[in-house]
Amino acid sequence: MAIVIGGLLTMILQSRRMTEGSILQNATVNIVQGYLEQMKNMDYDALSVSPASGTATIPTQIDESTADPLTLSNGSPPTSLPPVGSSPTGAVDNVKTIAIKWPASNPADTLILNIWVWVEDLTGSATNVAQAKAITMVYTYAIRDGGRLRGSRGSIRSIRSVVPTF
Repeated sequence: MAIVIGGLLTMILQSRRMTEGSILQNATVNIVQGYLEQMKNMDYDALSVSPASGTATIPTQIDESTADPLTLSNGSPPTSLPPVGSSPTGAVDNVKTIAIKWPASNPADTLILNIWVWVEDLTGSATNVAQAKAITMVYTYAIRDGGRLRGSRGSIRSIRSVVPTF
């Protein structure tokens, strides 16, 4: 009986851990997607292109009255995702600390999200494209799960073009 109860308890704990992981992953994707949607809805000319060096920022917001700008990374986006805990070449880290539970009473209630953003101008005869910009966002996150630090990574890419008006 003790072996069966021990097995059931282990299964319930593992199921809870997997459910919490799915919720965190979904929350992270929604946050990054929110930043991307703000960038897609900006005036085309206001969307800066990633500099070769130096810094440029995108004026994103947390809510209607709170600015939360994203700093663009330098150069071109990576062709593959970096390991969790490392940064791509030329990446400028945008660290976002998000309270999962309110109030965040312990470190396990906080999500640490790293976002790297690149905006490339696709306009040109070589690409046969007129007035379009590619937005690439690479993100990693970490959360404390009991005694260990758990992390994941992902990326989102979209195209922003000039919409003709008639």
